[in-house]
Amino acid sequence: MREASGTTPVTRRDLARLRLASQRLVGERCSSPAEAVRWMACMQGQDLPGALASVALRSLGPDGGPATISDVRATLADGSVVRSWPMRGTLHLVPGEDLGWMVGVAAGRSRSAAVGRLAALGVDDDGIARAHRILLEEIAGTRVRTRAQLQDRWRAEGVEVSEGRGYHLLYLFVVDGLVSQVDGTGSEGTGPGNTGPGNTGSGSTGSDGPVHGFAHHDRWLAANGVVPRSPTREQAVAEWLERFLRSHGPARAEDFRRWTGLPLRDVRPALEAVSGRLEAVSFDGATYWMDPGAPDRLAAAGRSADAVLLLPGFDEYLLGYGDRSHAVDSDHSGLIVPGNNGVFRRTVVHRSRVVATWRTVGSGGRRRIETAPFATLSGRQSTGIARAFRRHPT
Repeated sequence: MREASGTTPVTRRDLARLRLASQRLVGERCSSPAEAVRWMACMQGQDLPGALASVALRSLGPDGGPATISDVRATLADGSVVRSWPMRGTLHLVPGEDLGWMVGVAAGRSRSAAVGRLAALGVDDDGIARAHRILLEEIAGTRVRTRAQLQDRWRAEGVEVSEGRGYHLLYLFVVDGLVSQVDGTGSEGTGPGNTGPGNTGSGSTGSDGPVHGFAHHDRWLAANGVVPRSPTREQAVAEWLERFLRSHGPARAEDFRRWTGLPLRDVRPALEAVSGRLEAVSFDGATYWMDPGAPDRLAAAGRSADAVLLLPGFDEYLLGYGDRSHAVDSDHSGLIVPGNNGVFRRTVVHRSRVVATWRTVGSGGRRRIETAPFATLSGRQSTGIARAFRRHPT
């Protein structure tokens, strides 16, 4: 990887605070939830409620105030954001216009693994083709179908879905660019491109309420007036790297390589192509890259940059980096990911450091926050936690 000479050295605290500003967690927020996802490029989304909160924390709503969960969900209904597996076999929120090229760039090895796993489970090409035909029937027009609905239909038509077969089939069709996850409704034939009441199929929920499920990706975008982008592979990797370094910086190209799973042979030339538009700083003998506007964004945040933040469990402030020591002491890592099981707890951040994990207990008017601090919390921290909880996206 290219290292820049004569870069400005930064401390670990500088690194963390600049990352908070770059990620739009302090200071100026993105103008909308769709813009926040576009700025971040991808946001980890296996925990959907947490992912929605992560977007809301970084964005403004249509009234100019902090975004709500409903504001974020609206982007999943209008095609500007979709939920899919663009990389590493992990669910993310992704700009609808970018999913196709991201999957094309980063999901190749995951697709091969899915095909191999299906073969090992006894699903041959004919079985995949039959599942594909049934899926197309179920998502005709802009219908939205849940995973359970699709698997029920497959099962009824003799397609085996046990032992993960259904999951691997869906994953295969996702990385082939056929489907993505969106917010539609439970009624038949509804969505932005409603084809009418005659557009029916099995597995209806019988409800007009919102449903998060699978839709035909290209038709969903077209019905919402979203035009998919098609950069070349070289252009795509360079753009993706630049967006990552701007939104996660200061960060290393190695962080991007790990984040996407792309090979170094793709990342090296991409860094050469974009580094002239970025600002370099050095930490611990290594070069980190960031958006040139990050220092001003942090300065404009003032004292609020050190305020208490309540982050969802899979937030990019932790997951965007291989080395998380900017935010977490090594002694506390096991308290955030117990048993290293891959499930991240929600975190309390103060002065850019994780000081506790948190959860909610109760419901309705009795809903309250419960924290598990790593050390005794100060009065200022306790007050900040209460304030952040009152303002947390709902």
